[in-house]
Amino acid sequence: MKLRLVFLLVLALAGGAIAVDQVSPAKPVARSTVSLAPAAGVLSCPYVTEPNTSAYIELANVGSSTASVRLAIGAAKGPPIAIAVGLPAGSTQALRVPATAASRAAAVIEYSGGAVIATHMLFVRPSSGAVVRAGGAAAAPCARAGSQDVVISGARTVDTDVVLAVFNPGSADADVSVSLIADGHVLQPQRLSRRIVASHSRRDFPLGDFAFNARNVTAVVHANSGRVVAEALIRSAQGVEFLAGETPSNELIAVAGQSGSGANVGVMVIGQDDAGLDVRIISAIQQSSVAGLPASLPPAAGRSLPIPDQGEGAPAAYSFSVTVGSPIVAGTSWVTTHGGTKELATLPGVVPSLRWGAVLGARPGVGMRAMIVNPRGVATQVRVTTFGPAGPSQQDVTIPAGRLLDLQIGKGVGTFAVFVDAEAPVVLALRSVAVLPGNVVTSVAVVGESFIAPTPEAVLIDPRAGVPAVLPVT
Repeated sequence: MKLRLVFLLVLALAGGAIAVDQVSPAKPVARSTVSLAPAAGVLSCPYVTEPNTSAYIELANVGSSTASVRLAIGAAKGPPIAIAVGLPAGSTQALRVPATAASRAAAVIEYSGGAVIATHMLFVRPSSGAVVRAGGAAAAPCARAGSQDVVISGARTVDTDVVLAVFNPGSADADVSVSLIADGHVLQPQRLSRRIVASHSRRDFPLGDFAFNARNVTAVVHANSGRVVAEALIRSAQGVEFLAGETPSNELIAVAGQSGSGANVGVMVIGQDDAGLDVRIISAIQQSSVAGLPASLPPAAGRSLPIPDQGEGAPAAYSFSVTVGSPIVAGTSWVTTHGGTKELATLPGVVPSLRWGAVLGARPGVGMRAMIVNPRGVATQVRVTTFGPAGPSQQDVTIPAGRLLDLQIGKGVGTFAVFVDAEAPVVLALRSVAVLPGNVVTSVAVVGESFIAPTPEAVLIDPRAGVPAVLPVT
């Protein structure tokens, strides 16, 4: 009997301890905020090398603390090439891809501390023979792998070589399917369905093998499992350029570094519904409506238009807004001519944001210029910080409503980066024109990387359970 009483008493005490534990306030949850961007990240460069080319990776740390950077580049033999770099705050650096890299390699950039952005550049020699392909330079930002589909737009396979590179920076294999929109027709080739992209590897798909002699080709890369990054290299008699991956959106700004002859803008509907469009063209002096585009486009339909000269070939931007229906992708292209040679440059459409960073390498020539577009109906104050060989510099400018600002960033050889902090959403792009030995012109451009600050939050503690309730601040 006594033994039974002792057992019941122990059981009651244990139950009471459990009850006390259940109703005791929880320990406060540790919280942290980031003002610019996460202090660590991974960037991927899908198309670093190509046979008979020279390649560079341009780095910039636009943060306020030193960044530890590690690059892994696919090697011709053996394990990936590892390069470690310490990148002080507000500095830039150019790295030439070693000759021991694979002839078709990708790169992964891991960093901790600071806020690192990167661009990979490829210098291609011209080729002759039965098919003439111009040489020149290509550049594209190194991207972050996301969960959304990656869309490559603005390609063509008429008298052009286009190779789509899909890179898997993850530690597990990715299952990828690629569909094509070629001149308004949706293609789902069996050879592009459920393809396995091994961990830390790149797979190339010549688009001409699946959409022959098409004037407008869009590739939609869908990861059935895993996350990938993608871009395409386009080569023709006009030049060479990367087509960077895009994410479909209901609002896009497509910036062109040049208007007039050889400059074009395109838009494509990605989805199952029609897309109602509101389109405007923006320059340094005016904003106006666009003629030649219908009020809406059906699914898988696209349009391409020449960009009217804005005065001495000045830059321009197109503002696309979807009023109803499916999202879109958009982009611009232009051909720079010098001394009989031509070079192609392209830029994808991007969503406006408050903060941007971009980096690009410059060669002797016209120099580096930054294009900042304010698509909104009110003027905005913008702080522009430039990083280059001469050190950082800063200026505050006001961009009127619906206007484009074209700024000289630097001249001469070097790696230049720009960080933009605006009061209202804007878009940033960099462009560079240079003349290489042999009177060969290079024209390259990149859009910036958007830095989105965290939404301000109010934290309320439930006095009964001690559980934080997070409420967005409006």
